[in-house]
Amino acid sequence: MSLFSHNWLIKRIATDHISDAIKRWGYGHTVDVGCGTKPYAHLFAKYTGIEFDFLRYQSVPPHIWGSALDLPITDASVDTVFSSQVLEHVTEPWRMVTEMARILKPDGYFILTAPHIWGLHEVPHDYYRFTPHGLQFLVERAGLEMIEVIPMAGYWVTAGARFCYYIRRFQKPFVGIFLKLLYAFVQIFSLILDRLHRVETDAWNYIIIAKKRR
Repeated sequence: MSLFSHNWLIKRIATDHISDAIKRWGYGHTVDVGCGTKPYAHLFAKYTGIEFDFLRYQSVPPHIWGSALDLPITDASVDTVFSSQVLEHVTEPWRMVTEMARILKPDGYFILTAPHIWGLHEVPHDYYRFTPHGLQFLVERAGLEMIEVIPMAGYWVTAGARFCYYIRRFQKPFVGIFLKLLYAFVQIFSLILDRLHRVETDAWNYIIIAKKRR
């Protein structure tokens, strides 16, 4: 991903944060709910991807086709459950979290990312945004024990990323080079400001780490 791309910064931050969370908490057999193109499969020891969007991902099929609201996996059979940027796209996110908890073994780990402040995407199937308190409620409601809530950066990264996505709509052949330079400047400046004054309550995204009780 190039520094001159509109989404360089959030892609870099998301990849770094998610990779670190997987290395710290992911172990054994992992099921990835809503795996898409399976970008994190290589980080897990044993991996099973589940996807439900056949039209979008039929060219890169998952291990199992199935719904996040009714996972075709046996109870208490996996060591880690993982899902990234899927929860906002299901109509009943509480059911998805409950299903993920159901297939998790006792003492198994739950790793999930979800947006807090972000624009509409993949419409019309974009239903929710989540505060850390809302995510904690969903996790604990499913019988899991919250371990950690990890914000992906703070206000300045959120603001800079949203600005880059906004000005992208003005992409024209004769302003392309200028926009690329502007993307680079805004994203680097946002990252510097975020490190100087980090306001995590305005994070664009959160990672939730939880554990299934015995």
